[in-house]
Amino acid sequence: MRNIASVLADRPSLIDDINRLVTPESLLQVLRSVADTPAPSGTSSLTRGAVIQSWFESRQLEHAGAVLRRDAFESGCDVLTNGEGGIGILAHLDEVSYLLREPVRPGLWQVTPYCYHLAEEPTPARVVRFAPDGTWSVLCHAQISLEEGQHLVSHPVEVELRPGDRVVLATPLAHDPDTGRVTGSLDNAAGVAAALLASETMLRCGIAFSTYLTDEEEGPSGAASQTISRGAARLLSRLDPAPLTVAVDIHGLSSVDLQRNDNFRRPWGASLAEYSSRGKGSVARPDIYASLVQALEPLSSKGIHVRANVGGHVPRSDDVVAMLHSNRVVILGYPGENRHFDRGLPATNLQDLVDLARALVVVGAMVHPSPGSDRS
Repeated sequence: MRNIASVLADRPSLIDDINRLVTPESLLQVLRSVADTPAPSGTSSLTRGAVIQSWFESRQLEHAGAVLRRDAFESGCDVLTNGEGGIGILAHLDEVSYLLREPVRPGLWQVTPYCYHLAEEPTPARVVRFAPDGTWSVLCHAQISLEEGQHLVSHPVEVELRPGDRVVLATPLAHDPDTGRVTGSLDNAAGVAAALLASETMLRCGIAFSTYLTDEEEGPSGAASQTISRGAARLLSRLDPAPLTVAVDIHGLSSVDLQRNDNFRRPWGASLAEYSSRGKGSVARPDIYASLVQALEPLSSKGIHVRANVGGHVPRSDDVVAMLHSNRVVILGYPGENRHFDRGLPATNLQDLVDLARALVVVGAMVHPSPGSDRS
């Protein structure tokens, strides 16, 4: 990985190009289309994958040299690439979902979480039904609750659910233009949107990358890391390790930082973490972590704000499996709250997502094979 001074010496206009191509408007447009499309675990390529393909085609990225592979290697994951030897970006495309277990009475089913259930209050949801040909539709709106130890979904009595229907927590995307605060089904649509915009920007700047959009980040809830990230496991086992893999997901902030940013009514910046889940997830190599801190933190004066996350809880994600694939894994995400609708609607700040997308491009440029390298 090259140092930032060397990168900027070779690409003097890089920061200006990044800031011109990655804007709040362009990011919000991608985010809305992804977040408002349901993606139960194991099905994201069928649902949100089609949205990403439409975006890919509308931006004419194929003509610029990019390749989009839906359901790559029959893994359920989607892969967007440009060239070889570049950064690997992992961002899970699926969202918090539940499996039907058994009916309780008309309008009420017991469900099994396909995730960690963290919502403390009844939470809005929608039921998605899939046809044998892979097409899908939103069957109805619903509500998930936890009552006496049972996870329940309540739905209109006139709608009959059946095994195979999937339930996802869902709320429409909303953006406050005065503060930049965004709410909606953000985990991990927000990370995907930042990764996609970063990918397009790297393509326009001639930077190699591979972006992996995984279909089953959470999986069955449990204490062991082996129960999660099965989509990444299916995909990465078929690929050579990238020189650096960046896991992109939502990060919690410390209580002090939450007060300072007024619960995401003020931007905080992209979040760089040294490790996830109190060390149960991945742990960055200290030399690589130090390189990124040294490179990214000074870019604040140039419009790219990245901060080391100190004291916030950073959940494990696809970085768990990535670290089994390579020891060159770092965690760069976006600050947010209520990732699983814990105590309200998931929230982040749009500017923090812009900072994340911009920072990913900078890291991609640091990883891109240097002139004269035998890797291309």
